Amino acid sequence: MNIILIGPPGAGKGTQARILEEERGMVQLSTGDMLREARTSGTEMGKKVADIMDSGGLVTDEIVVGLIEEKLQSAEGDGFIFDGFPRTLAQAAALDDLLRANKQELGAVVEMKVDDDALVARITARSTCANCGEVYND
Repeated sequence: MNIILIGPPGAGKGTQARILEEERGMVQLSTGDMLREARTSGTEMGKKVADIMDSGGLVTDEIVVGLIEEKLQSAEGDGFIFDGFPRTLAQAAALDDLLRANKQELGAVVEMKVDDDALVARITARSTCANCGEVYND
């Protein structure tokens, strides 16, 4: 089964995705993680991502979809959890095409709603490792 988790930063998408990974053998595809990984990879794509991010720009749908496509073709597990993807209609259409091409279906879209005060509290309690970019909830 493939699942899309949507919701604001701090809603717990990453936390729930990790639980599904551990308990169901699914593979989490977090666009944020993939972009950070690409940025430091030293590949041509990584250099392109780094240039865009360093200039404060938004990474194109084409690049994000390309990263997702790579992971869909290389990762093994009992389905995928899409965290932070799709964000645009173009990305949603591309995901539909990618799943169809890989003979897969979307099983569920889960919207995570959290009170604004709780979101602020969660986000302000976060810290990020300066070396690896890992996010920790204090």
